[in-house]
Amino acid sequence: MAITKLDAARRQLLAAIHLHWFLVEPLAVYQLAANVSEVCDKLLEKSGGTRIKKHVADDHGWEVKHVNMLINSARNFMKHADRDPAAILEDITFDECTALLLTACIDYTMAAKRSPPVVGVFIAWFAAAKIGGSESAFSAMAGGLFPGLAEMSQADQILAARRFVIHPMQGDILHDSRTELSDSWRWNELRKSGQDFRTG
Repeated sequence: MAITKLDAARRQLLAAIHLHWFLVEPLAVYQLAANVSEVCDKLLEKSGGTRIKKHVADDHGWEVKHVNMLINSARNFMKHADRDPAAILEDITFDECTALLLTACIDYTMAAKRSPPVVGVFIAWFAAAKIGGSESAFSAMAGGLFPGLAEMSQADQILAARRFVIHPMQGDILHDSRTELSDSWRWNELRKSGQDFRTG
């Protein structure tokens, strides 16, 4: 079966969220999220759509290539050894992956003009963890899905995400078979044992 660039981006994005919340492997998450962000950013540049990297660059007085350089320095370290076989890198943190995953989620949503429900859940989880529940209507909604998340430890924030996707709220669309791109088979598998996985 042939796939499009957006298909490839979607599958990598969903895998990255699964890895981030259930296997907590920053190197793999970072690579996948960076791939998604790069693909979607280029598609958005071609179509004239809203680009998160452009917003970040403008906010700092940079060019987009500077943002790409910051992201790709770690990404290239993990891919290449021809020019710098003895190089070392400060290990990538969970928070750095969270931030890049948020960018990838927004980029994908903008490029595809839709997204799997779990992408929206990730954005809400980020808002509840980093902003709390009172800064805006969206963060208030996020706080309703993940109450008290901003005050929790990182490990408890991860467990809250797992609890939500394993046992979503009544009427939640995460497991609605009618929802295109729901990717529900992964969550069905993770329900079986995912809560027992390590959190750091």
